[in-house]
Amino acid sequence: MRERYISVSDMHSDNRVAGCGLRVAGSRYSNYIITILLTLTLTLTLVLTAFLQLSSAELIDRVVAFIDDEAITLTDFMQYIEKAKKSAPGLSEKEAINALINRKLLLREAKRIRLRGKSDDELIKEYIDIKVRVFIKIPPEDIERFYNKNRERFGKTPIEDVRDNIERLLREREVNKHLKKLIKRLREKSYIKINLTPS
Repeated sequence: MRERYISVSDMHSDNRVAGCGLRVAGSRYSNYIITILLTLTLTLTLVLTAFLQLSSAELIDRVVAFIDDEAITLTDFMQYIEKAKKSAPGLSEKEAINALINRKLLLREAKRIRLRGKSDDELIKEYIDIKVRVFIKIPPEDIERFYNKNRERFGKTPIEDVRDNIERLLREREVNKHLKKLIKRLREKSYIKINLTPS
């Protein structure tokens, strides 16, 4: 049986063979190109979507401060300042970010010495009690001095009726004074960087 070979000239003259050949080859080639284009389009769409999500995540959760290797995000800060402004309406953003940093430093120390509490506030209070408040003693002469300096404030109320209140007030002043020193030491031992741009 003789095999039939089709030459290039035969293909040009034989429309049926040439047409079928070109259509088959063209169809496969077109499908291949369409598949590549669809794959590229899908890949670009996924990359663009991921980039947009990342960009919006960065915008929402950009880092406003660092304490060593811990980041404070804009979301953390906004949640904190919203609560803080309820008790201190005139609080500025600069004061708020520093207060949040101080809070995180105290919380970190409380956890370091393995204190336990139901909330972060409880942990911080317990830490302050152990590290500061327990050492504060108010001598009776300080109470009397404060009473005598503020006689107009107390009017005719005898010192014995206000002694506990004065002692509590003076103790809180001392606690705050010592707490500031403690926080200053904690800040000096830590790497702190603030990126917050006031609005």
